[in-house]
Amino acid sequence: MRVLLVSGSFPPMQCGVGDYTGQLARALAKRTDAEVAVLTSVPADTAFDPDVEILALLSDWGLRDIPTVAGIVRRRRPDIVHVQYPTAVYGRIQWLLPALTWALRTPTVQTWHEYYHRRNWPGLLNAVLPGGLVVVRPGYKEKMPAWYRMVIRGKEFRFIPNASAIPPVRLTESERAGVRTGMGVSSGRLVAYFGFPSPAKGIEILFDVADPARDRIVLLCDLDPENAYQREILRRANRPPWAGKVRITGYLPAWEVGRLLAAADAAVFPFRDGGGEWNTSIQAAMAQGTFVLTTSREKRGDDARENAFYTLPGDTAGMRQALAEHSGRKVDTPLPANDWGRIAEEHMKLYRTLRGREGTR
Repeated sequence: MRVLLVSGSFPPMQCGVGDYTGQLARALAKRTDAEVAVLTSVPADTAFDPDVEILALLSDWGLRDIPTVAGIVRRRRPDIVHVQYPTAVYGRIQWLLPALTWALRTPTVQTWHEYYHRRNWPGLLNAVLPGGLVVVRPGYKEKMPAWYRMVIRGKEFRFIPNASAIPPVRLTESERAGVRTGMGVSSGRLVAYFGFPSPAKGIEILFDVADPARDRIVLLCDLDPENAYQREILRRANRPPWAGKVRITGYLPAWEVGRLLAAADAAVFPFRDGGGEWNTSIQAAMAQGTFVLTTSREKRGDDARENAFYTLPGDTAGMRQALAEHSGRKVDTPLPANDWGRIAEEHMKLYRTLRGREGTR
């Protein structure tokens, strides 16, 4: 089966959906029944994987790119086009991609990575068109207005949980001590955050949750001083009481992220609207057996099975108390990470269903 994945962002661009697309592409390409290409943006890594062909769009995903994209679909004649929403890079053409591929008689799948609300639906046209719809968050339909559930009723709907791109890392005590020393921790706690920095992540709350008298913070992300939100994080990190106690790593390879998360006493994710099993940053920390402190609108309190503690979003006092009580807790056998091979198989099942349906169109 010829699969054309479409994502505005792709490694090494810094975008969670781009990373997801890369992992899905690699997992699909390992199969003997799939031929995989990715239509994405420059500067995608054209040497990403020898079994994945990268087709880089040189323009800005504007309306003038419609003939180019249509030409790619006509020439390649994919059995499935699979479009990811949202990514850090997309222009106006994103709202027309499913309509374009449908008009070219190509079965089309969309993945919606976020819960969409009234002001940021990915377009009524995208919802109405036939095809497949994949979501990575549980209870997705239940969170939709009733009228929108009616709009998408003609789609082949699938909930396929996602997974982290960070591999599990197991450190010896001496290795762990070496990583912590490298982060400036001789005593006290190492508190980590990992993920792409945006206001919804609530990274600034971490400075009120951690204790500057005993903690060192490592931010596993890249912060741009030209970005207003990220500039504020840099300002907090460089002023008392945190000056000299915060390490900002920038963009790191996946294995290095795993080492730092494995060495931390706690990974803290103070998301403003709550996190959950769909969040790959949380999954990455859990895969290392590290204690995870985060927020949720569905869960509360300690979950020893996940080695995690959940508070309401904005409950800084509750997070501070949970960090004091549970930081340093490790599990030797963390919950297994979602298997990308299984994720690829679930996608292939959907692709086969849609291709069979197209044969009767």
